[in-house]
Amino acid sequence: VSTQSTGSSGINAEYGVPSKDRADMFNWSRSEHGGGSSTEMLMSPKVPSYQRVRPLHLGFVRPVVLMGTMTHKFSKRLVKEQPGMFTYCLRFTTNQAAEGEFLRHSTKEEVMARCGEEGSLIDCQRKKNEFYYVTREEVQKVSDSGKHCVLEDANIYTVDQLQKSGIHPIVILVKCKSSHEIRSVRNCTSEQAVRTISKSNKLENEHLPKFTAIVSGNKCEDIFRSILSAISSHRESLWLPIS
Repeated sequence: VSTQSTGSSGINAEYGVPSKDRADMFNWSRSEHGGGSSTEMLMSPKVPSYQRVRPLHLGFVRPVVLMGTMTHKFSKRLVKEQPGMFTYCLRFTTNQAAEGEFLRHSTKEEVMARCGEEGSLIDCQRKKNEFYYVTREEVQKVSDSGKHCVLEDANIYTVDQLQKSGIHPIVILVKCKSSHEIRSVRNCTSEQAVRTISKSNKLENEHLPKFTAIVSGNKCEDIFRSILSAISSHRESLWLPIS
């Protein structure tokens, strides 16, 4: 498995690409309210790999954002197999019929109020005229507890909001290079598996500076181990160039 540290709008949230509804939501809020595997570590956006770097200790446990191939599977494994290190934060929704352990009900008035508070919303999306959102406070609560907050269904918008809020997430691009492995896990066609790989490559090409690490491999087990290794390397520190 290989891990690389680095820096679209699309439709499918599984691949970490922002959905049109989420993009519309952020635009609306602004207008209304102002094998083996390998891991490439991207020490800091736009820092050449040969440049000397130093760690900056942040003093808090960084949230984790996985993008790319089969990220829901890997996110769930982190929380299930390492509950002492990883968990989800509470999410809020205006859909009163929705239920879930980490889901809490809200109102559209509360969403409007949150949109008016700079840096309050980390992510907000609209599904069938209902809102689902994550607040900065809930992400911070998980970090303060000493655990990594795993943000599912996240994308580049989510990463930008975290950065603007002063929370520096560990952003990992996951690339499974084997279409056979993807088919065995997702029960999809060969064409769908190839498109999945293509979408991960597109994320890398268009948003390379956003990623802390890129993990690639042919087997899920190898990839998962490399994800854990990449997170461990960046748990509480940012790598900055030595000027």
